[in-house]
Amino acid sequence: MKKESAMQPAGKQSKPGRPVAKPDPKIMEEVLFWISSGNTLRSYCRQKNKPNWRTIYNWLEKDDGDFIARFAHARDMGADAIAEECLEIIDEPAALCGSEGNTRLDPAYVQQQKNRVEARLKLLAKWNPKKYGDKVGLDHTGDIKLVINTGIPQG
Repeated sequence: MKKESAMQPAGKQSKPGRPVAKPDPKIMEEVLFWISSGNTLRSYCRQKNKPNWRTIYNWLEKDDGDFIARFAHARDMGADAIAEECLEIIDEPAALCGSEGNTRLDPAYVQQQKNRVEARLKLLAKWNPKKYGDKVGLDHTGDIKLVINTGIPQG
């Protein structure tokens, strides 16, 4: 039989751990701007005097307002920013190497840029497959004919 705490009303269970504090509106706006700019939540939280990423997810879980909807919209905008960044990486002038009169494209630089773009595109395809994933089409033509043989001769 469980003992009821003197501080706890009968029938009420308290959750273990520290209660989730109310989110600071200034931090919420900073997070939304940061995410919508194509940056990660963890990179925001690694900055000095910023909340832990788990704290922000706790705020989202406990949200009774529009923070979670705004966060999802910021994620979508951030994905678009990452896609635009891919175009900027591709359009960036290539680095040259070699001596004067014998310059050529630096193959290591080209490969690095290619890897940067591919990694971003793969993440976008995983995060939002409808918008950034490969289109998989399945076309079917033809009719299905169903014949039922009952084994009874037709007369």
